[in-house]
Amino acid sequence: MARARSFGSIRKLPNGKYQARYWHLGKQTAAEHTYAAKTDARRWLSTVEADIVSGDWVDPNAGKITFGEYAKWWIEQRPVRPRTKQIYEGQLRHVTPTFAGVSLCDIRPIDVRGWHGELSRGPLHQNTIAKIYRLFRTIMSTAVEDDLLRQNPVRIKGASAEQMIERPLLTWDDVRALAGAIHPRFECLVWTVAASGLRFGELAGLSVDHVNVDRSKLCVSRALNDIKGVGPTLGPPKTDRAVRTVAIPEAITLRLVVHIDQYVDEAQSDSLLFTSLRGGPLLNTYFAPRWSKARSEVGLPHVRFHDLRHLAGTEAATAGASLREVMAMMGHASSAASLRYLKASENRGREIADAIGRRMGSESAQLRR
Repeated sequence: MARARSFGSIRKLPNGKYQARYWHLGKQTAAEHTYAAKTDARRWLSTVEADIVSGDWVDPNAGKITFGEYAKWWIEQRPVRPRTKQIYEGQLRHVTPTFAGVSLCDIRPIDVRGWHGELSRGPLHQNTIAKIYRLFRTIMSTAVEDDLLRQNPVRIKGASAEQMIERPLLTWDDVRALAGAIHPRFECLVWTVAASGLRFGELAGLSVDHVNVDRSKLCVSRALNDIKGVGPTLGPPKTDRAVRTVAIPEAITLRLVVHIDQYVDEAQSDSLLFTSLRGGPLLNTYFAPRWSKARSEVGLPHVRFHDLRHLAGTEAATAGASLREVMAMMGHASSAASLRYLKASENRGREIADAIGRRMGSESAQLRR
């Protein structure tokens, strides 16, 4: 009976150790390490053979590409908007100092834990670290899908979770105070975000033809971003869901009509609705100092402009909007972001109940007798 051909080969080296090698896909591959005993070399070959048969085999030389090279390629291949690409590059600056020159196959879980621990001891907020970690994990997951790695070494339990940050719940009196304290050119901007929930870039990207005065609606189809190396750029909003039409109160429409009359060239339908004092594109870097000054003047130094967007979402939920309706208004791609507004509206149960009681009027008075 013929003897079955064994997988791979083992040879004894001059130093007395054993080297294991095998042929696969027309290429010979040797084990990265030598073995003191022949049985250990044979055990390694058996493991490789089993992986090939099961389809779990990964070319050990494929992962020799460095993380820096692969991450650069990964970003270039992503079908993402310029602003998103800029965010990814900023986050990677916290990963590449440690791993840029390290081969993918040489990144170990213990190395990742050490990197994460050092990052956590630094000045970055936990939520920022979670975002950086998620990007790192995603890139390495793609490497696994590309058959460059057998498994992802970026797997720290709980490292991707973000804390829910409770932001101050503004009132309409706060909005009135902030709008009154800021430069008159930006007064309508403050009221509009509080009533519509548009993001800053979406507001800055609005033009005259995006305002439907007759139906009191805003059409969101683009956003203004400051792209590194390019400057102010009009492009698609944050996500596909962010392309939307948002209904606004009639009072806001009236404010917009006055704002357009005072600050916008109506002869040009593509004239930007909100601009700098000189009429240029309104970038956050330009607006931020003026916002900071206004909020300090009214005793709200910790309020962010984004909190006005939160007010709009919470007001919508309080008014009875469903989760889907809140998502549509806010331009959210997932329900997780919109759920915070529904949760916040629950805390206003007493306010709603008291308002209902006041509307009942005489009925409540009769029950007290």
